[in-house]
Amino acid sequence: MNNEIAIDFNAGRICEAIAKIGYEPHTAIMDIIDNSVTASAKDISVNLILAEGKNLKSRNAVSTYVITDNGNGMDSDGIKNAFSLGSNNSNYAQNSLSKYGLGLKSAGLSLGTSISIISKVDGCIYGPFTFDSKAIKEQNKLFINKRELDDFLGLIPDFFSESTSGTVVLVQGCESINQASPKLTTEKLKKRLGVTYFSFLKKDDPLRITLDIKPYGQVGNVIPIQPRDMLFMDSPDFKERYIPDEYDYYSPILAMKDKWVLQDVKGDDLPVIEIKAVVFPQASMAESKSPLPQSLKDKISTYEISKENSGFFIYRNGRLIRWGDDLDGIITKDDFNVRIRMDLETAHDDVLHVDITKQRLEVDDETRNKLKAIVDKALITAKDIRGYCQNKLKSTKNEEGLGFTATIENVSEDDPDLITGQLNSEIIKRRNDSAIDGENAKQKLDITVDDKIHHSFRKIIYSDKVDYGMVWKAFYDATEGVFVGINKNHPFYKEFLSRYPENSTERIVSEALIFSVGLAERNTRDNLVEVEVEIFNKVFKKFHNNLNNWLAEWSGENINLAE
Repeated sequence: MNNEIAIDFNAGRICEAIAKIGYEPHTAIMDIIDNSVTASAKDISVNLILAEGKNLKSRNAVSTYVITDNGNGMDSDGIKNAFSLGSNNSNYAQNSLSKYGLGLKSAGLSLGTSISIISKVDGCIYGPFTFDSKAIKEQNKLFINKRELDDFLGLIPDFFSESTSGTVVLVQGCESINQASPKLTTEKLKKRLGVTYFSFLKKDDPLRITLDIKPYGQVGNVIPIQPRDMLFMDSPDFKERYIPDEYDYYSPILAMKDKWVLQDVKGDDLPVIEIKAVVFPQASMAESKSPLPQSLKDKISTYEISKENSGFFIYRNGRLIRWGDDLDGIITKDDFNVRIRMDLETAHDDVLHVDITKQRLEVDDETRNKLKAIVDKALITAKDIRGYCQNKLKSTKNEEGLGFTATIENVSEDDPDLITGQLNSEIIKRRNDSAIDGENAKQKLDITVDDKIHHSFRKIIYSDKVDYGMVWKAFYDATEGVFVGINKNHPFYKEFLSRYPENSTERIVSEALIFSVGLAERNTRDNLVEVEVEIFNKVFKKFHNNLNNWLAEWSGENINLAE
């Protein structure tokens, strides 16, 4: 026979312990909001009332936090149950946002020393009741006080009186808690509320959340919270499929969509976990050095691509519990352009060790390895896209052709048949005509002879204004000699040349071959005076037409060579 022996507890120390579970002000506020969502609220107001003489940038500047909703409300017994430690979970619906019945107390006491509740059911007001940790510590017992509504005049939002049912939670004694400035708290709330409750804010009958910061004795600034999908799957630029040859350097792309089934301790299957991964361009594609137009740079900036915003966005019952988690190294420091959404249910809490704050979870090695195998495809795609972006940036420093130009400074462009002797008048005439054509070409191709950055006339010019149907075209400058314009619209450039970094060995060798053919054409046109210019025009038109058609077809057939 067992003899039960009662043990004592220190009520004040318990309050201190649950207040230090690990909240930041913004996460504590959202834990209180969870109760409003659980109560089927459609409107939730979050008010931060500043202390007299304090502003948003002052530390410990909040005098009162007020969270108000128009949910189901509670009667007196319901409020008492809400204040009890480990409140009755029979009140929680399946897949509720609540868990252990400690959230209100732990979150509230991390913000202040007292928590008050006023509630309404079918127009009947219950409370106020106050849970005061200072009084509890003094008397060493857990209890709540019945208060008067007049004690909270001016603190309760108008919409509570307009609602048939609802609840007001007030946290006071905040000056006793060492906290960051309310500016930091409100910025995090503005950034995270729309993401955390995205599933609820986007419903057909959506949840509405407002944030109101009130300086002492003044009217506040009400900020409506907009739903925000960090995967940007609702963006008009979102693409359902990754096609390497059609990558555009700015669109979010679905890289993976899969289902994951875990087992409980008995080996039974748990509900399916939906996993989606979206890959973004490099953040540098929005910077000044990017070749993209400003409109696309602006779009990329809205994605807020960063290390903080990469990794796993884990939702539990539709509510975000982990923001940008690397899950013990599945996401590496390089994977800043991938975001993965996982949707969990209450049934997954034990196997994934979801903690009391519902903000953290742990994944064992076996589970981690299985998850990594699922998301590896997305990580490979993310790496691939980073490579595309890096090459795009490398090839758009306005240095195309400079490397090649430097290699031919001491290489003669003379026709080997005309190295000695004087040029006859027809050759001189043709070169003068070619020089005029070259001047016109420089204007057409937007070529500046005096390159102020590098002080070099480029012998290879890349332009989208080269004549249609030509891979390249050779010209003559009276001072600098032959230069060649390469067509940036041609498949050979798009699929092959552009993929080699500017001034790389591969690019320079290709440019040398192109330039040599262009030089040979110009020398032949100008120096072989036995052949009339019109005949040359017909011959080289035929030549370039064949060259264009063959290289275009070859480029299309061999795209995979560039992978």
